[in-house]
Amino acid sequence: MVKHSKLIGQSIIAYLQQKGYPEVALHFVKDDKTRFTLALECGNIEIALEAARSIDDKPCWERLAEAALLQGNHQVVEMAYQRTKNFDKLSFLYLITGNLEKLRKMMKIAEVRKDNSGQFRDALFLGDVGEQIKILEHSGQHSLAFLAAETYGYEDAAARLAKHFEEGEQKPTASADATVFKPSPPLQRFEENWPLLTVSKSFFEGAASVSKTATKLAASTDVADDVPEQGWGDEDGDLFGDGEGAGASGKEDEEGAGWDVDEELDIPVDIVPATAEGKEETGYFVPPPRGNSLPANWVSHSQLVIDHVLAGSFETACRLLHDQIGVVQFAPLKETMLSLFKNSRVVYQPLPITTSLFAYPMRNWQDHNVKNLAPAVVLQLSDLVERLQACYQLTTTGKFVDALEKLRKIMWSIPLLVVANNQEQAEAQQLLEIAREYALGLSMELARKDLGKDSLEDNRRSCELAAYFTHCNLQPVHQILTLRTAMTLAFKLKNFKTAGSFARRLLELGPKPEVAQQARKIQQVCDQTPSDAVPLAYDEHNPFTICAYSFTPIYRGKPEVKSAFCGASYHVQYQGQVCNIDQISQIGKSSAGLKIMARPGR
Repeated sequence: MVKHSKLIGQSIIAYLQQKGYPEVALHFVKDDKTRFTLALECGNIEIALEAARSIDDKPCWERLAEAALLQGNHQVVEMAYQRTKNFDKLSFLYLITGNLEKLRKMMKIAEVRKDNSGQFRDALFLGDVGEQIKILEHSGQHSLAFLAAETYGYEDAAARLAKHFEEGEQKPTASADATVFKPSPPLQRFEENWPLLTVSKSFFEGAASVSKTATKLAASTDVADDVPEQGWGDEDGDLFGDGEGAGASGKEDEEGAGWDVDEELDIPVDIVPATAEGKEETGYFVPPPRGNSLPANWVSHSQLVIDHVLAGSFETACRLLHDQIGVVQFAPLKETMLSLFKNSRVVYQPLPITTSLFAYPMRNWQDHNVKNLAPAVVLQLSDLVERLQACYQLTTTGKFVDALEKLRKIMWSIPLLVVANNQEQAEAQQLLEIAREYALGLSMELARKDLGKDSLEDNRRSCELAAYFTHCNLQPVHQILTLRTAMTLAFKLKNFKTAGSFARRLLELGPKPEVAQQARKIQQVCDQTPSDAVPLAYDEHNPFTICAYSFTPIYRGKPEVKSAFCGASYHVQYQGQVCNIDQISQIGKSSAGLKIMARPGR
C-alpha cells in the first residue's frame, strides 16, 4: 500500500487529516489542491511548491508565500511574490535580506510601471538621493525636489529646479540642522534560507522516496529487446571462426563509431586503485558523521541527574529521577533545575556580526578525553549545609512554615549534587535524613496548631501530636522545646504519668536552670499521682515510627511502606500516593537508589 501510494476511500484520508496525521495522508493523495493543503498543514514547503506550480493560482501562491515566510524560506517567498506580482512585498523582502542589487532592479521596474510611489520608496530604501530628486521632479513636486537638492548638496539639480519658480515666488530653504536620511548598508547578505532543525523522515516519506528512486533507476537501465546495443561487445564477433559473427561484415557500425572505448591506454600499474574482491567501487565522497556537542556527551556518558540538567536534557533527567528515587511529581523541581541550568554555560560573541556562542566550564578540564569531560559543579554540599543552619534558626524562632518550605527545597536539591567520595555521599544521605525528620516534626506541629482548644477530643489529639514530635530525631535545642510543649499539654490534660516521663527526658538533656526547675516541680507532682486521666494512642516503651500522612504511630512488627526518596514511613493503605514529606516521590515504589557520586576521572 505504501509502495504504490494507493488507499481506497477518501474517508480514510480525511480521517488521517482530522486525527493530526496530514503527512501520512499526503502520501496517498494525487489531487494537486488537496496535496497543496495537506503540505501546508504539515509544513512541507517542497511538496507545496510542486503542487502550486501545477495549480498556478494566485491564492495558492499567496498562501505558499505566507507559509514559507514563517519558516524563513525566503527563496520560495521571492518566487511566490514574483508569480503574484506583489512588488511592494518583494521590495521589502529584498531590503530585509540585504539584496540591494535586486532592490535596485525593483526601482527600475517601478519606473517602467510608472509607479512613482513604489519607485520613491525603493529609492528611500537604497538611500539614492539623486533618484529621489529625479522622481520628485518628474512627478511635478518641484518644491520638494528643490528642497531635497538644497538639503543634500546637489547644486546642479538645485539650479535646474530653480527655473521652475516664477519671479518673486519664495523658494523653500533647507534647515541648518537637516541630516542625510540614508539607511545603513547591510552587514551581511542573506542568500541562504534560515536554518531549520534537522528532522528525520517518517516511514511514509522514506518509503515514497525509495519507491521514486527505484522507478527512476529502472527507467534509466531498461533497454528494449529489439534495439541493438551500439558500440558494445564488438569483440564478440566471429567467435567460431566461420565469418558469420556480428563483425563479419568488416565495416564499423556508423552509430558506434563515436565511442572510443576500446582504445588502449598506458596506465601505470602503481596508480591503479585496488578494489576489494566482491565489492563495487562507490565513486563518490561520503562525508564523516556529525560529531556530538559537549552537552550531548554529558547525556550519553553520565548517570548523574545534574549532568543531564546542565546539558538541558530535562526529559532524561526526569527519567533518571524516576528510576533512581521514584520521583513522579516533577513540577516542584522545575525552578531548581532551571536555576542550575542557567549556571552551566557562559555566552560570548566573537564578532559583532556573528551570533552568540556558548562555552562550558568543566569540573575535570585537565582530562584530554572529550567523552570524559563533565560540567562544572554548580551546587555544593556545603551550600545545602548552610541552608540547613538557616532552617535551624527558623525552627528556633517558631517560623515553622518558612522552615518547612526551605527544608523541602534542600531535599529537592540533594539529587542534583555531585560528590567525590563515599564520605561526602554519606554526609548527603545524613542531610536528607535530618531534613526528613524536621519536615515530619514541623508538619505535625502545624497540624497541631490547626486544631481547636475547646473540645476534649482536640486537646487529646493535640497532646498526641506533641508526644509524637518528641520522637523525631532533632537537635538537642529543638528536642528540649518539643519536650517542654508535650510536658505542658500532658500536665494540663491531667495525664501525670505521661507528663512525668516527658519531664525526666527533659532533665536528661540538661536544659537551662529555670527550665530544669520547672521540670523538677512537675515531676514531683506527677510522681505523687502516676496516672493518666485521658487515654492516648501513645506508648513510649514500644518502638514505633510515625505515618507521615495520618500522623499516627506504626509500632514495630506492623506492616509499613516507605517513600522511595526520603524514606518517610506510611501505613500500607497509602502505597502508590505521593510522599507528604518530600512531595515528589511515590510511596512504596522500588527504585535503584540515589546516585550522586561521580565516577573516577569525572
